[in-house]
Amino acid sequence: MRNYTDVYTLLENCDAVISTLGQSKGEAPIFSQATGHVIQAMHAQHIMRYIVVTGLSIDAPYDRKSFRTRLSSRIMKWIFSAIIADKQKELSMLQASDVDWTMVRLPFIEQTEEAENPIVDLHDCPGKKISASALAKFPCSTTFGSTLSAQIAFYSEQVT
Repeated sequence: MRNYTDVYTLLENCDAVISTLGQSKGEAPIFSQATGHVIQAMHAQHIMRYIVVTGLSIDAPYDRKSFRTRLSSRIMKWIFSAIIADKQKELSMLQASDVDWTMVRLPFIEQTEEAENPIVDLHDCPGKKISASALAKFPCSTTFGSTLSAQIAFYSEQVT
């Protein structure tokens, strides 16, 4: 994702982009650079839809995070400050772009096929976890015709 030509080639013949990019241990943060390359390649290939999956630590102006979510976010920001700062920069790049984007913020991902009442919330993370199965279905269901265009949403299950 650090090389624009590779990103351009990867996106050939795509109708949309779903990014679940993770950070390699010991590497410099990659998210804003990758998103810059993706947006540039999307423009060149006339792709408009971009869904980014991330953690719950990213802040949006309209957040009303609960104590639990704020505490989790602060811990993550303290431990992974450079990564979270780069993710915030990625969000700023999305907000400044003209692509049809959605950023999906997640709590702990549980490796199970059970999906119990997944919930989307724009202000706070309603649950402590999301199943891998529910997560796999969400980006596909919001790829086209989404009401979450240019939104930063939480996605979780099992409201507590």
